[in-house]
Amino acid sequence: MRFDRCRSGLCLLALAIALFTLAPAPAQGASDLVLILDGSGSMWGQIEGENKIVIARRVLSELIDALPDDQTVALVAYGHRRKADCSDIELVAPLAAIDKAALKATVNGLNPKGKTPITKSVQQAFEVIRGRPQGATVILVSDGLETCNGDPCAAVRAAKQEGINFVMHIVGFDVAGEDVSQLECAAQAGNGLFLSAENACELGAALEAAVALPVDVPAGQLSVKALADGELHDVSINVSHAGTGEEAGSGRTYGDPATNPRLIPLADGRYDVTVVAVGLRGDVRREFQIEIADGGLIEKELDFSTGEIAIGVTRNGELSDAVYKVLVAGSGEEAASGRTYTSAKSNPAVVRITAGDYEVRVGSVEIVSRPWAELGRVTVAPQGRVAVSQDYASGLLKVGARRDGELVDVVVKVYDAGGKQVATSRTYTAEKSNPKSFTLEPGTYRVRVKEVRGAEAHEFEVTVVAGGSAEHMVEVPSND
Repeated sequence: MRFDRCRSGLCLLALAIALFTLAPAPAQGASDLVLILDGSGSMWGQIEGENKIVIARRVLSELIDALPDDQTVALVAYGHRRKADCSDIELVAPLAAIDKAALKATVNGLNPKGKTPITKSVQQAFEVIRGRPQGATVILVSDGLETCNGDPCAAVRAAKQEGINFVMHIVGFDVAGEDVSQLECAAQAGNGLFLSAENACELGAALEAAVALPVDVPAGQLSVKALADGELHDVSINVSHAGTGEEAGSGRTYGDPATNPRLIPLADGRYDVTVVAVGLRGDVRREFQIEIADGGLIEKELDFSTGEIAIGVTRNGELSDAVYKVLVAGSGEEAASGRTYTSAKSNPAVVRITAGDYEVRVGSVEIVSRPWAELGRVTVAPQGRVAVSQDYASGLLKVGARRDGELVDVVVKVYDAGGKQVATSRTYTAEKSNPKSFTLEPGTYRVRVKEVRGAEAHEFEVTVVAGGSAEHMVEVPSND
């Protein structure tokens, strides 16, 4: 198996193994296999220094070698003959008992040139299998979205309504970061899976997993509908076998009713489900377990509606710059972070976050010891707003040094009452930095001043009061 030498494809290996167990495998050659390969110009793009079409040729050739000798196969390609031609779709290998050498030669002869007419290509595949009662597995490999104004999801739905017996899987090759909702929709409409592959190993694993799924897909289904603030919302879904952790299915809902609710076919069994809201901050994860027995549909509707936390920070009554962290109560997981700065436009800082319980912490940027304050637990309601605030008390300490009326460059170190160093800096010899200013919490401090090129240190104690200012200029003895 190619999996043995695919370190980066181990996650897809787990997926493939899990999919092999979804249902009993059909007899060899019992169903047709129709492959649709992207031959558009973008397939000349590279992954890890290798052209995508070169990767696809190699991986498909390995897949062809592994197919049963009595497998019936057809191959449809698009974009491989002409540029900017949305009709460039060809049945390059008609449906017939597999001739592995000839099919591999056909695959290796494809030369990407044109556009991405996915819709017409899947319609061509349906023409190939129309009227064949044994059913077919249709697998589309594409590195991009429809570029010819088609609707692949609608085409798949129409074929199902017509009664064509097939399952359709779609492998998105190097599509990370793209909105692939149209491809997810088409896979869902075809009772199949959308599998993402970002390199050669993952492409091979995805293809093997897709081939392993029978045409008679499991009767069980998980339906996940996701909402936020009254609208459909995008979430990612991962389903794994309870106990083993092997992946059994995945998908995204997007904000499109074509894929939200998202349907994931599952065989009988117990599963752990993790759903994560995309593009939101806060408690965005939902975890639950389901059990499918004798098929059936399990429906879950998850609401990720949001509210607001307003975090205001002042120092001695004036707007103050601070960093903040919002943590999910109980888990301590960071849900949001940022700064208030000192502008009324940003202070209080307003954090939009999913409804739930949170803990808020703020840390002063202006006080040299960077003190943190716990503002306690808050509960955010959908469309609600909770305000929290912190007022820091501080005073100003100015320390400088002179010798014979001239400013002296010294290192100043400030220690709190417990002996911990809370600040250190140099004065240099410029009036703008000598004396050096330190914003400190109220309290008593020990200050140590040492000339940069001198050996003698001077120490003194000073008390800083809230809102006050204390200045101390050290007279450094003359070198004479």
